[in-house]
Amino acid sequence: GDGAAGGGNSTASSSGFGEYVSDHRDDRGMCLSMHQPWASLVVFGIKKVEGRNWPTSHRGRLWIASTKRPPLESEVAAVEEQYDTLRFFRCQTLGDEPALKFPDLYPTSALLGCVDVVDCVPGQVLRDRAGPGEEATDCEYGFVLENPCRLVLPPRALGQPKIYQLEPALVTRAQRQLRRHVAPTAPSDGPG
Repeated sequence: GDGAAGGGNSTASSSGFGEYVSDHRDDRGMCLSMHQPWASLVVFGIKKVEGRNWPTSHRGRLWIASTKRPPLESEVAAVEEQYDTLRFFRCQTLGDEPALKFPDLYPTSALLGCVDVVDCVPGQVLRDRAGPGEEATDCEYGFVLENPCRLVLPPRALGQPKIYQLEPALVTRAQRQLRRHVAPTAPSDGPG
């Protein structure tokens, strides 16, 4: 099942927080550190492919931590424009979809949430298959990501290279406040 807890308010607030996640059976505490703004875009469900120059056999829950390097304002603006442009092309081919709700903040040195890695595909295959508005990667491999979840109060976390094991106590604390990310539902009038 999807493991969502049913108690309390099940509708998303304007913050994009949905239901609490109660099923942690597949959580092995594995984590990937990413630079901002990309790390937050993953747990907000905006970035659905993470490019790397190495493959992974990991499948299932992958925690996402942000590195200590703060993003430049120009990076944030360029990346947000890139995803708005992808959305624009999807709307032209597939019909309207809700406007993207970008994060208000891009915290650094923090455990932000998690996603499920459902596949690791050669980058060339992703590039060949990508239709209008679909994300690909320039890297050797693309991790295909689903089921974004966010932490209400992201705890401080120091990143490491590649995919690494988080401390069990940190994982347990994070699981208690893990909530599904729910995208906004109001359609927009078009790009940005």
